Amino acid sequence: MAELTIENLSFTYAGQTQPALQDINLSVSSGELVLITGATGSGKSTLLNCIAGIAPTYTAGILSGDLCYQNQSILHWDIKARSRYLGFLLQNVETQIFTDRISDEIAFGLENLNLPPEQIPDLINAALSEFNLTQQQHWTIQQLSAGQKQRLVIACILAMKQPILLMDEPFAYLDRASASFLLDLLQSHAAQGQAIVLIEHRLDLVQSICTQSFCLHKGQWLTQTPKIQSVDRSSEVDHSTKPIVLQCRNLSWGGYPQFPDLTLRAGETTLLQGENGCGKTTLLKLISGLLRPTTGTIELLGKPQPRRIVEISRAIGFVLQNPNHQLFAESVLQEVQNDREILTQLNLEEQLERHPRSLSQGQKRRLTLGAVLARRPKVCLLDEITVGQDATSLNLMLELLKRFTQAGGAVIVTSYDPQVANALGAKILTL
Repeated sequence: MAELTIENLSFTYAGQTQPALQDINLSVSSGELVLITGATGSGKSTLLNCIAGIAPTYTAGILSGDLCYQNQSILHWDIKARSRYLGFLLQNVETQIFTDRISDEIAFGLENLNLPPEQIPDLINAALSEFNLTQQQHWTIQQLSAGQKQRLVIACILAMKQPILLMDEPFAYLDRASASFLLDLLQSHAAQGQAIVLIEHRLDLVQSICTQSFCLHKGQWLTQTPKIQSVDRSSEVDHSTKPIVLQCRNLSWGGYPQFPDLTLRAGETTLLQGENGCGKTTLLKLISGLLRPTTGTIELLGKPQPRRIVEISRAIGFVLQNPNHQLFAESVLQEVQNDREILTQLNLEEQLERHPRSLSQGQKRRLTLGAVLARRPKVCLLDEITVGQDATSLNLMLELLKRFTQAGGAVIVTSYDPQVANALGAKILTL
């Protein structure tokens, strides 16, 4: 018997005429691990939101068709009722963190399932141990990196042991070791009978463990999965004679070890590498002026880094991990200062009149890149912007960054995708 059945499901967002999903059928049995792929904006997250009840309850729209759990329709169940059987990892994990401390966060879901209080401490300890978070159990969640937050929320969901798992890009922000651990864990949970529906763009990681694979295109299943598009390798370029635009010396902040020294020249790209929580985002924040170093110096364009962020931002653009933190305009076109050419280069020209908040997460990331580059900075800091990008969209972003560096711009990027270093001819700085 199928754990989850979707029958002729269609969904149209409020105010839209084109369906985001159209006539979707899917059956997932106990022990299956089903992969859903597709371009950014194709409807993947919308599908999981419909299954979980977020759409149309909180995301307004018109839903038709049927959803069944073990042959019983759940279409009219509220989110609370569905959550006893469905565990859901959202694409933006920050939207499903509810407490201040790690151990409290794991307890939160278990308490909401009304488990006996005497059982909860053992379940918390097991989850902390399984996800290598025991040493951080009394930390505030604010102290965690994006990858550590990702591990925490996955730990919270798996501790609840619902029979169906819905996971929207669970490998985003995870370093290779954490990703390998999660792969083994998902296989183990599937072997124990959980039904898992997985959205993921890092196909090299997950294709080998999936029992079924489907591809969405404009809200409908494709009969054939498109071929994976490769990213072109950048040729080697000698930047040794180019002017230095950024130098960092003896930097430290908080409890992190001292950061390696960094020299960045015009036209150059540096890739920051390191495991989750090693300080990559912190280093970018120091360079951008969002944090002040405890020790060390930063020189920008041959002068000491200005004290005021508004002055630093004239030379440095910063694309944050979470695009929702830097979208402020009323339309996509306004967000890039009416630069239609950048929207075309990022395949966003059809969205130019839409509100930025209505885009998919992958589209938002492309838009924030376009918005920063439209300001023509000298240095661009990019924090995990390749998350949520299909191969075509990733190529568009990398081509735009190549043009930026060829024109003399300099880039510092964090990414766990090896294609990024190859495509941009980046030198590696390991933290």
